[in-house]
This record gives sequence, structure tokens and C-alpha cells, in this order.
Amino acid sequence: MTTSQPNNAKGLFATMAAAVIAAVVSSLCCIAPLIYLVFGVSAASLSGIEQLSWLQVPMLILSTGLILMGFWRLYFAKKPLCTATLSRTQMVWLYWLTVPVVLAFQLYPFVLPWLLEVFE
Repeated sequence: MTTSQPNNAKGLFATMAAAVIAAVVSSLCCIAPLIYLVFGVSAASLSGIEQLSWLQVPMLILSTGLILMGFWRLYFAKKPLCTATLSRTQMVWLYWLTVPVVLAFQLYPFVLPWLLEVFE
């Protein structure tokens, strides 16, 4: 076992965590209307979050790139991804559990208005 194998697992975890964080940041501009919609509560302090809307596109690109990088590391990297802490199967499960979370955060600002129109 070489010392680079644990780094591969740490790299995959870092990639997946960064993808989730980028997806969450990309949806920050729309969090105030979502909170109002879900909980029926609004807060004056959340009105400043809409100033972060310029981050939406770069964070969408970043989170998509990180998800694709994780996919490449799991399925196409020359070095196999195996560690003493998690097996490759566990890594694949973790990856495929993370992808829908990232997609949900990425797409809800675009899908939510459409859903509101359909069910109105």
C-alpha cells in the first residue's frame, strides 16, 4: 500500500465536499424566497443575500466540474481508488448519493418557478 492511496480518498472527499458547497453557494441568491415559501416566514436580514446572485453561474460551473472530476476519478483514473477506510464500492455509493443533492441545489432556482406555475 502506497501513501498516495489515502490521498486519493481524501481527494475524492474534498472533491465531493467542494461540489456540494459550490452547489449550495450557487443557490444562495434564491434562499430568501425559498424560506418564505417553505416556512411562510421572511426575515429582513435575508434581503441582502440577493446581492450574491452574480455568484450563481460561476458556482454552477464549479460544482458541475467537481462532480465530473469525481466521476472521472472513480471510473477512469489510472490509479485505482482504494483505501483502508472505504472501499471503492462505498466510494461509488457515496458519490451517487451526493450527485442528487448537488443537482437539487443546482436546479431548484430554475425548477421552482416552473413548478409554481404548473401547480398554480
